Parts: sequence; C-alpha cells; structure tokens
Amino acid sequence: MEVKPDIIFHQTDITLPVTLLQQFIRRVIREEKIPVVELRIIFVDDEHLRRLHRDFLDDDTYTDVMTFNLGSEQAIEGEIYISVDRARVHAREFRVPLEEELVRLIIHGLLHLKGYDDQTPPERARMRTRENEHLKKMLKLFPD
Repeated sequence: MEVKPDIIFHQTDITLPVTLLQQFIRRVIREEKIPVVELRIIFVDDEHLRRLHRDFLDDDTYTDVMTFNLGSEQAIEGEIYISVDRARVHAREFRVPLEEELVRLIIHGLLHLKGYDDQTPPERARMRTRENEHLKKMLKLFPD
C-alpha cells in the first residue's frame, strides 16, 4: 500500500496543489525505493524552523529544510519541515518560482530520508544531481 503524504501548511500563507504534490512525492518514493510508511511535509516560517534547528542540532541559525525519521531505516516515519521564508529568499536568489524551490526542498528532504547526505562536496554534487532529475519530472506536471 502506498503512503499518502500529509501536507501541512503551518504559519505560512502559501498554497500548493496538494493532490498533484502527493502524487509526485509518491513517485519519488517509488523511484528512490524509500521504505516510507508515514510522511508529513510541514511548511513553516523561519522562526519555527530556526527553533527546531537550535533544539535538535544545537545550531541557532536559519535553515531551509530539516528531515526527521521517527521510525526505522526499514519503516520510515518521516517529517520534512520546510521554511517558506528561506524558500522565498532562495527563489529570488536563483531566479526561480517559489513553487519550484519548495519542490526542490521536498525532494531534498526525501533524499535525506533515503540516506543521502550533503556534508562534503561530492555528496552535495550527488544529491544535487538526483534533485535536478526529480525536479525536471515535477516541473512537467505543473501547468504553466
């Protein structure tokens, strides 16, 4: 049975096509063979994610995405927190639509659940390549 990701908009003013996003997320999960049994994507503001970053990683700085596996490696119960504020900053910086940046962050979080890391330049490059491959597929689904 496929997981139905929960999409939660907490402390944000954005809306996204939830059903389409859920379909895409399930597709990434299938293609990456991520053993997800439960998944929540939670869109928050900068301060919310900064508190999580401080409380869980002892780093009192802003970040764009944090991923948690509350289950096991064989049965992932994932939570992906995304800062809409950081996504807006990055979207302007990289001159892409906000929706595209938010999708990239979702993909990034899913890849972390898969076990990808981005601590070293080679790891970041490998992760970015996979992000770009998935992002291209998602952008074809979004109407212009």
